[in-house]
Amino acid sequence: MDLSRIRQRDLKSVCVVDTSTEKVYKSTHEPTGFQVFLKLLSLSNLGDRACEAIQDNLEYNNKIRSERLIQMMGIYQTPDKMGIVTHWMPNGSVHSLIYQHDLYPVLPLSMCISILTDVAEGLTFLHRINPPTRHRRLKPCNILLDSQYRAKLSDFNFPELQKFAVSVGQDENSQRVYLSPQRLQGEEPTTADDIYSLVIILHELLSRKRPFHENNALKWETEVIRGLRPQPSVDIILKASSLTPSQRTHLSQFTNLCWHLQPKKRPTANECFSHLGNLLQAFSVEERIREIAALVSTKERAMKHSQPCIVEFDIKFLDDSWLTLSHRSRTQSTPEDSTERLSASSPKLKERSVSLPATSPTNHVQLMRPRQVAAWNNEPSWTQGVPRECPISPPALWNYCCGEILKRDREEILKRMTEGVLNNLMDTMRSRLVLSRDDSENINAEPTLRGRTRIWLDILSEKGEEAAKMGLEILYSQRIIPLHSIKPV
Repeated sequence: MDLSRIRQRDLKSVCVVDTSTEKVYKSTHEPTGFQVFLKLLSLSNLGDRACEAIQDNLEYNNKIRSERLIQMMGIYQTPDKMGIVTHWMPNGSVHSLIYQHDLYPVLPLSMCISILTDVAEGLTFLHRINPPTRHRRLKPCNILLDSQYRAKLSDFNFPELQKFAVSVGQDENSQRVYLSPQRLQGEEPTTADDIYSLVIILHELLSRKRPFHENNALKWETEVIRGLRPQPSVDIILKASSLTPSQRTHLSQFTNLCWHLQPKKRPTANECFSHLGNLLQAFSVEERIREIAALVSTKERAMKHSQPCIVEFDIKFLDDSWLTLSHRSRTQSTPEDSTERLSASSPKLKERSVSLPATSPTNHVQLMRPRQVAAWNNEPSWTQGVPRECPISPPALWNYCCGEILKRDREEILKRMTEGVLNNLMDTMRSRLVLSRDDSENINAEPTLRGRTRIWLDILSEKGEEAAKMGLEILYSQRIIPLHSIKPV
């Protein structure tokens, strides 16, 4: 099947959505009405041959079709950019499931096993292709969830495309925990490496903790190559679950095989699929349906009071800079002519839109709807928080002393911080070279979340106002600090 070319008029408008790991582009495919995800590749510094190679890779991957793999709808292309268009997955990624504790306070074990079974099924399909196709980048943010929380693999067989992807996401170094000992030593990838990644994700999903987060950041890779694996054991993690002791023991033994130091001793993807599928039979269909319904209900209650703030703009103004606004200056974020246009509009709109894609009033594109602007101004309390899908920083950050705000609200931050938010903070700030590996090591050396948060705040204070501003932006976007709290001290 040939890869379709998606025209500009087929997408029209685009909005920037802040997921649990990165900012991404979301749009609607007008001919079908489907919501779609647009993965943007920057081609401005590539020659014709490199562009053709990328397109050939996409054409090949488009022919790999399975229910457990994300399928491409087509390619959106301009002279300097290429966008891979796929169906939007409404329940995000497994990373969201693990670390968004406010939305998912409890994860049903049956759903976790079902997701892992789906992943093993997707790997089985890839590995059976002749020649076998390795995923190479299997990690929680590349496992997406549809409306029924069924898993689909994304970014498979795309190792070279990642360097051209336009996004602001996790520090690539933090993703090395999913690499097998062989990959950490620079060996060529094999299907056994995907099995190792699968079981690291299994442990992370069941424990809801980042692998090796308690280990020395400078030494854990060497220790993994020597045989270190995440702790505690799966048997201990599931001790309070509904599984029988025999089932827990079998799953623990299966885990040990999957991350065995010798690749040849790891089971195949099909064997993983069979083992996990058999374990899934321990839960009745009725029980699984009931637990997913309870999970959905809990999530809907958590989101009930949120007011989505989605910045929407015409696709012809699409530019990779909109995903990197948080570390650009106001003058860099918007062209001079756009600033002049905004000056003619409402002062309040100008104040809140200087860092957004600007359009001419004649284009009739709303930068922010009135009710969304109101959500920024009228947030009533710490408990309500701010919209998740707002990719820009509050305008107050440009005017006040962020370091002093962090000092003043220190106790509130310590009280409201979660493990997932702190991990996201550290990954983001390391990717922007604000935190060094030594800083991360010092933070992770603290045994408690409160202690790690305290060290993080102390380090920001030492690094000055720009670091404090970046930290405050992320705290605001993660609903740790509401807008009304950001005011002169």
